[in-house]
Formats: sequence, C-alpha cells, structure tokens
Amino acid sequence: MQLPRFEIALKVLCGIKVNTLLDLGCSSGDLTMEIAKVVQAHEIYGVDIDKEALKRAAMRGIKTFLCDLSKDPIPLPSESIDLVTALEVIEHLINPDHVLREVHRVLRKDGYFLITTSNLANWINRITMLFGYQPYNAEVSTEILAGVPWKAYSFTKPSGHIRPFTLRALKELLQYHGFKIIRIKGAHGVNPPHKLFHLIDSLFTKRPSLARRLIILAQKS
Repeated sequence: MQLPRFEIALKVLCGIKVNTLLDLGCSSGDLTMEIAKVVQAHEIYGVDIDKEALKRAAMRGIKTFLCDLSKDPIPLPSESIDLVTALEVIEHLINPDHVLREVHRVLRKDGYFLITTSNLANWINRITMLFGYQPYNAEVSTEILAGVPWKAYSFTKPSGHIRPFTLRALKELLQYHGFKIIRIKGAHGVNPPHKLFHLIDSLFTKRPSLARRLIILAQKS
C-alpha cells in the first residue's frame, strides 16, 4: 500500500505531461516509475547516494547518478529537465540551499518542482511540545528517538532528519531560490493506527500548515 503522502503527491501531478523527469533520492526507482507513468515522461533520471539502490533503479531503465545532494552538482546540463521531484529528501540534507540552486539550474523555463517533507509545525507537534516533548521529525540523536511520546508508533530508530521545515519556512526558501508556488497540499500519517486518531488527523490535514506532511508543487520563475 502506498503511503498517503505519496498518493497525494501523485494526484498533484495529474494533468502535467513532461518529456524529462529527474527524481532526487530515487532509491531503487519504484516510486520514480510511478511518477513517470503519471506524467508520461520519456527520459527518466534518478539521483541517490546509495550505490546498491541505484543498481536496482538502473535495471528499471532509469538513467542513474551517484550524487551527494548536499554538495555535489547534479550531473545534467542546465535547463534540460521538465520536472524534478524530491520526495522526503530535503530534510536529510546538510545544505538544502545547494540542491535548490541545482534544481533551479537544471529545470527548463517554467519547469516543475515537486517537493514533500515532514511538517515541524504539524498539529501533533504543537500539542506535544506544550507538554515538554521533543517534536517528531526533529531528531536530536543518531541512535535513539529521544524525548518523543508514542515511540512504538514511530520509527524504531532516527531516520536522519536534520532540517525540519514549517510550511512558512519551506515556501520562503523556495521563493528565495527562484520558484513560484503553484499548489500546496497536506498529507496525513499512518500512525497511530486508531480510527479516532486517523479521523482527527484527516481533519487537520485539510489545513496544510497543520498537516503532518507537506506537499508543494512549484515552478521555475
């Protein structure tokens, strides 16, 4: 089953048709190929830091590049890509400004950029911080999940989030790097798996600034 944030991200792309697609943090290419199908891309590129994952992606027909997005240039010509996607990537980067400049460089004029990330100011974090808990997805350790409630419903270990974003901050950063915002969506989570919690989460998701995940479609301006 696809995670809600990815299902919504694919829906955001419906109606957009492109020739070239670049997926940042493509891993083994499963989601990359789903994106390519939705936008009918003919040339598909993928970037990741995991060599083994890139081997699997290449077997799917994706043209892959080994790249540290915090510091390495994307090995593609300027203004050569119609759509760049970065799903749950930017929060892991030491230098997000570098990758945003690179995305702007490789995109053609009016090219699209789809980005998703966790929301630091989601409704759960706003409540839990009132009681002195650490907000989710703002990790203080590389070994344990420290200070958060409901550990059983989160990752068993930190997932490497080092750049937590609010909606306001992400919008401002994208605009600073030359993107105009086209569409903003929120996405709910999957845990805790209780019906009442899921209902409440879905209600808050209707307001992206309170949603657990942020989805932004931007365009090179």
